[in-house]
Parts: sequence; structure tokens; C-alpha cells
Amino acid sequence: DGALLGDLMRRLVWMVSLALAVGSGPVLAQDDGDDSPQAAAMRQQIETRFGAQIQQVLGLTDQQAVQLRATLGVYGPKRRAMEREERAIKQGLQGQLRPGVAANADSVARLTDRLLALKVSYAQTFVDEDRELAKFLTAVQRAQFQVMRERLMARIEEIRQQRQQQRMQGGAGAGPPP
Repeated sequence: DGALLGDLMRRLVWMVSLALAVGSGPVLAQDDGDDSPQAAAMRQQIETRFGAQIQQVLGLTDQQAVQLRATLGVYGPKRRAMEREERAIKQGLQGQLRPGVAANADSVARLTDRLLALKVSYAQTFVDEDRELAKFLTAVQRAQFQVMRERLMARIEEIRQQRQQQRMQGGAGAGPPP
């Protein structure tokens, strides 16, 4: 449950980044497999709110909104794929680095090298995305977009951490007394 919520919140960060463009349902499909009515309602609510907010705050024309949605639709899926790969690599590393188990040095080296290369590629997607945004957004619009995305991501991370703390506190007293 905790891993699923963490996964959902990470997906939500990217979902919302895309939603900021102006609600694009198919582009916002999550990779976490949560097709519940609650998840669908949450996605729709985020798309609607942030789509309207980004268009208003940035003062986007209809053409800019279409271009922004298309650009984010290219880079969002790339980053989600990289996030999935990063989770798989980290699981592989955790498996190798278990206490009391001898790690395979070659495997750890390959996984570590791939993780670092992936992080560089992930960061590069933001550079490439911004280069595309510069083709149809003004410098001020791009800066506003980046600020709004960062604030939103920070807020979502804050909520995720609060929920994780609540689960930990709630779970601590849930078992039978010692």
C-alpha cells in the first residue's frame, strides 16, 4: 500500500506537469496501473484545474496551448519510462547490496553506471523540453511554467511525505501489544 501510494504520487507529479499544459486525457494515462474510479476522478480534476490555471497564468493562445500539450506529451512519457527503469535498477542494486550477502561487483558496477547515465539522460529531457518550449513560448512564459511546475512538484512531494508519516504513525500502534 505504501509503495503503491508513493508510486501514485510520483506519477501524479508527472501527470500534473502534463496537465499544466491544458488537460490532455490520453497523454496523462498513468503507468502505475491504477484504473480505479478514484484515480480517474483525481486525474480529471487535476487536468481541469491546472490546465485552466496554466493557460490563464501564462496567457497562452490556443495555438500555444496545443503546442505545449504536444511537447509535454513527448517528454512526459520518456521521463516516466526512465523512472520505471530507475526503480528497476534500484531494486537490482538493493538485491545485490543486501546485508550478509556477497554482492557481485560486476553487476553492481553495471547497475551503478546505468543509474548514473539514466540520471543524466533524465536531466537532459528537461533541457530538450525547454529548448522546444522556447520555439513557441516567450522567455517569461517558460520561466513561469518552470516555476509553477516546481511549486507543484514540491507540494505533491510534501503531501506524499505527510501521508507516509501518517501511515507510519498509524501503523506503529496497530499491532498487538508486546
